[in-house]
Amino acid sequence: MTYDVITRAQRTTRRRILAICLAAATLAGAVTVAVVFGTGPTRPVTTQDRPAAPAGPDTAAGAAGGASLPHDLDWSDVAGVAVPVSNQSGPRLTENGLARGFAHDRAGAVLAAVHIVVRVTPQVGPAVFEPTLRTQVVGPDAPALRVQVAQAYDELRLQAGVTYGQPIGTLYETLRGYRILSYTEAEVTLCLLTEAPGASGAPVMVSTEIHLRWTGEDWALLAPTGGTFDQAVTAASAADIATFLPFTAGG
Repeated sequence: MTYDVITRAQRTTRRRILAICLAAATLAGAVTVAVVFGTGPTRPVTTQDRPAAPAGPDTAAGAAGGASLPHDLDWSDVAGVAVPVSNQSGPRLTENGLARGFAHDRAGAVLAAVHIVVRVTPQVGPAVFEPTLRTQVVGPDAPALRVQVAQAYDELRLQAGVTYGQPIGTLYETLRGYRILSYTEAEVTLCLLTEAPGASGAPVMVSTEIHLRWTGEDWALLAPTGGTFDQAVTAASAADIATFLPFTAGG
């Protein structure tokens, strides 16, 4: 099912839901990017091919934002999104659909950002997003994010006819790149570049700014202001795309 812009009032609610799903943005104040999801259960985690790199990346421009990703980088599927995994950088613990245990370095932070953000989307279902929000999201806006995700899940599951507790379906988006904006051993700010279907069906590239904090044991997501990613997600121009690095093993 595709969520298109129907009325101005509906658009406001859907922006919140879609931003939580990483693939939302308001383009020129008028166009909302649609997230398409299936009504079946989430697909099991399986190894798959690496997503294609962004077209024509300027690696020299993005070098300062690199993370020296591990040579053993592989790919798994979580709610339809191919996410990077590594024995070296994490996640080391993946029981019950969760993902924990990331290396305390740049590469570990990049992988943690991807895994945590995907697992706080409504599509994965409360068995995954509730413990992830409870144990891997920190900051004063963490309670607000829990409320936003729960509300989005209830709305989407009712529209999809899914029983409470079940995953809603698939996130049709693809990771295209990453860029570290700042890094210390305590906190990291980075951007993820993702591609998702737009309202017209054409692919749209968006950038999401994410903040992480080291808890002493693992990386945790610092909840966005107000508990939504509305202000963190922006449309990515060709110039923006050129600053991202692809998820390349050993890169």
